[in-house]
Amino acid sequence: MLIKEQNCWYFEDSINPTKGRLVREIMDLYTDQQFIQIHLKNFLKLNIKRRDLNTRLFFIASVPDKPHKHDYVIFNVNLGDLESYPKSIDYSENYLRHVKLEIEYLDPKPGFEKKDYTFGQNPTGYTSTSRVDGPNQHEYSITLPKGMKLDKNHSNPKLYYDVHGDVGELLLNIQYVEKNNGNQINHLLIDEDDYEKNYNIIRNPDVEFFLHYSVSNKLKYIIFFPIFAVFMLIFVLILFLPLLKQFLGGSLPLNLTLVDFFNILIPQTIVLFPYTYYYVDSRRRNFEIPYNKVTEYSILAALSILLVNIILLSSNYIKPFDIIQFIVNNIF
Repeated sequence: MLIKEQNCWYFEDSINPTKGRLVREIMDLYTDQQFIQIHLKNFLKLNIKRRDLNTRLFFIASVPDKPHKHDYVIFNVNLGDLESYPKSIDYSENYLRHVKLEIEYLDPKPGFEKKDYTFGQNPTGYTSTSRVDGPNQHEYSITLPKGMKLDKNHSNPKLYYDVHGDVGELLLNIQYVEKNNGNQINHLLIDEDDYEKNYNIIRNPDVEFFLHYSVSNKLKYIIFFPIFAVFMLIFVLILFLPLLKQFLGGSLPLNLTLVDFFNILIPQTIVLFPYTYYYVDSRRRNFEIPYNKVTEYSILAALSILLVNIILLSSNYIKPFDIIQFIVNNIF
């Protein structure tokens, strides 16, 4: 006998450097069988543990007679000595054992979809709809990529259910939000108004559940990266235009003093270098940068302009010794 009692799901989404999702399923069941079967698809690095002792369990894939690319892979899991598991207290059959498993794997095809543009809503981010098997879906946890958050609207997130084509939905409430090294972790429970509906639905053995949620980049990253990067490029261009005008007009040597030299380069350097460092560090720590190409090309263009500034100013009339002497006399 095998009775699946409840499942809890924990998702950890990743976009950078590649799209993927770390899935952790906590499964409670009652059984008198040493071997049980689980069904999975789209998985890597599968690990199955006995949760109460935190020990790994042995498993092996069962090859069907006629495999099909859309079929789930069936695994036979060896639970070990059933006498080491606690007895069931919820059923009269006291020979049943309470087994709590933790199934962890990496899903390389999480099915993230780019959001459709809706007026008045943040167009960045993605949506996700994932099948979540099991009899009782009462607890969820979603860890988002760094710099992202769940959209705030009355229908996000939600849980769809399908019973032989009869489709409905259950609302999920965000009960608690925590941050871990830049990641936002959302802990969800079924809305209290839908709890009774959920209790009745899970009794149907043919029910299928699908978790849906929508994610956007945080507003501060939209402002600081693509928008600020464009303004920074414009600022560098404005400082560069007088120099470019003289150069294109054939006014050589350039009619600029050493003070003008520093008045052009120092503001550009003060703005550009710290910003570039922060951008590179954010990418290194796998923050999701909205409109990343805009930010990237703006930084590259600004650095190129700064380099041209240095070449024009230093090669035409300013000697390296003059620069060193100016620094010594005016700073030290």
